[in-house]
Amino acid sequence: MEAIRRLLIAVLASLAFVAPHTTANGLPAEVRLAAIEGVPSAKAARQILEIAYQRLGVGVSVMEVPTKRALLLADNGGLDGDLYRVDAVASNYPNLVRVEFPLLQGKLLAVVRETENHDLPHSPKNQPLRVSVLRGAIIAEDKARELGMEPILADDYDQVRSLLELGRVDVAFVSDVEGISPLTNEHWHRLKPIRKPVTTFTFYHYLNQRHAVLADHLAKVLEQLEREGIKAEVLESFRRDQHSKS
Repeated sequence: MEAIRRLLIAVLASLAFVAPHTTANGLPAEVRLAAIEGVPSAKAARQILEIAYQRLGVGVSVMEVPTKRALLLADNGGLDGDLYRVDAVASNYPNLVRVEFPLLQGKLLAVVRETENHDLPHSPKNQPLRVSVLRGAIIAEDKARELGMEPILADDYDQVRSLLELGRVDVAFVSDVEGISPLTNEHWHRLKPIRKPVTTFTFYHYLNQRHAVLADHLAKVLEQLEREGIKAEVLESFRRDQHSKS
């Protein structure tokens, strides 16, 4: 009888431990997401997702980590998902499930010192153009190599800018995500993007495959937030805040 009593206590204790970790509809009570360090648009993405998760009764915590570590943590289940990625990057991680509604739209801009230029500068002495890119910005790194450029990695956008201003690179790659970009900062006023974006991209939210059901729910909620104008309000608030700090 004592053995049975202990077994019952152990079972009840395990149920008490599991219960708070799921909602009434079977969704997790909280998810832990990875986010890339030092990216301006990540804060906007985080707020949009927090609103979406709140509608589902799911809490969110975010850990800022280097980009490749973020993907690994989401893929191997160390965390529940990755804040946002493009398909070309996430497709290399088989355990990630895409939330099938676009989170953010963006474009990659080439920034130069000469304001009259409308195209990429010519390579000096038939050497590859040197381009400063934010470390971990995989889209920018891949595009630079695709165009035959030499990517020079920078730890933050201030360093990206400094490398261009000091002439250590020929061009800088800067992301503009829904109008959220370091180019609005007054420190960039002497530098101008060329007219045509280097490329455009779509960010999606990704979850570990164990949350496939949650991904389906989130896609519907994100569509609702866009239809109701809530997503646009969040983005406009970030754009205003960005301009007020410029």
